[in-house]
Amino acid sequence: MIVIRNVKKESKKMNEPIAIKNPGRDGIGFAVDLGTTTIAMTGILLCDGSSLGECSQVNVQTQLGSDVMMRIMHAIRGKEKELQQMVVQQIESMAENILRKAGRKNEQNIIFTVVGNTTMSHLFLGRDVKGLAGAPFVGDYAGNYQCKGKEVGMNLFSNASILVLSNIQAHVGGDALAVIGALALGKEKKKRQLAIDLGTNAEIILNDQGKLSVCSTAAGPAFEGKGVDCGMTAKAGAINGVRIAVQNGNMILEVLESDHPKGICGTGLVDLLAQLRKSKVLREDGYLISKEEALAEGISEQIAKQLVIKNQENIFILTRQGQKEIYLSQSDIRNLQLAKGAIQAGVRTLLQTCNLSLTQVDEIVITGVLGSCMKVSNALEIGLFPDVEKEKLHFVKNAAGTGAAQLLLNTEIAKEWEQKAKEIHHVELAKIDSFQKALFTSMTFQKWEV
Repeated sequence: MIVIRNVKKESKKMNEPIAIKNPGRDGIGFAVDLGTTTIAMTGILLCDGSSLGECSQVNVQTQLGSDVMMRIMHAIRGKEKELQQMVVQQIESMAENILRKAGRKNEQNIIFTVVGNTTMSHLFLGRDVKGLAGAPFVGDYAGNYQCKGKEVGMNLFSNASILVLSNIQAHVGGDALAVIGALALGKEKKKRQLAIDLGTNAEIILNDQGKLSVCSTAAGPAFEGKGVDCGMTAKAGAINGVRIAVQNGNMILEVLESDHPKGICGTGLVDLLAQLRKSKVLREDGYLISKEEALAEGISEQIAKQLVIKNQENIFILTRQGQKEIYLSQSDIRNLQLAKGAIQAGVRTLLQTCNLSLTQVDEIVITGVLGSCMKVSNALEIGLFPDVEKEKLHFVKNAAGTGAAQLLLNTEIAKEWEQKAKEIHHVELAKIDSFQKALFTSMTFQKWEV
């Protein structure tokens, strides 16, 4: 039996002021977290820090490649202007949508603060990305970048002021710097803190008693719904929760704001992987067994019948809606495995280069939209996060976006954060031999023992 439950998407309270240092300014600000796969934006009244609304969309640039290296390649081959126009127009449209829903108009004083990885920031600004294509990996600009909307091709907001936060290095951008600022990492001199910003490029930040080190690992977009046959973002119709009764095979599917599933988003994928592991149809090494293997091992017939072959590979069917099947394939699992393995390997390698172990870390902060919404027990079951004491693990929704909002509301910190970027120790994983070994050993779906 499959039960479908319509669940509401959690949303932040609106009009709740953010702590600000220099209130009283007129105008509207837009805090933009410019991700490789997802763009998240918050509109803010500058006079008191209250929110006008939020908007999150799949980055339209994914049409020209799911990762930054693909987009760099397209840019070098002559599509740099097209990539810029795509994302600029999308950001304008998102901002206009927030204003319209809030009953506001395009006012005189409009400010955008943009934080993103180094490639995304370059593409937004229309800067040359050739230096990001290969070693020694050098960006086309350094520090904070300020300009007017018309300089990046904005039409609706041509007179808006734009601040793009400084990158740290070629593969660690202003989004990581915004996380550091929002979480005040580095100010705590008596603690060791680890922050993981989940995304297509996962940033990993270590505060070792005041000394900051960072790295970036190409996790890929699988946990954001890309590269998965039935994957989608967390919007109406997305399966965002899965429970399977091991004894009888009954399933409960939680669907965002709908009774009719259209696909499965990141939190649902984490749940599903964990439930398949508990049901013993997904091996530790990522192999999804066949119906015949499941029956031979005494697994519930109800679960076994969901295992079929499609396009010459094993799949697990969650539900059929008319002619549409929503399923997880063996190829999907491999993509999720790579994402999970890259995150774990990145953490292990960063700590190793700093001569630390996870047992010496006092606090682990998981951020990003996905990280703040998933069921912790299921994430731990597949080894997405270290299996540490509950009091050590903390979840913060989109710290990069919060950092972008703080830049809008406290004009003094932009220079402070720009200076901090120069002081951070960058670890280039590609140059560390042990990273590939760590990646190989981090691919298994099992608890990440400390």
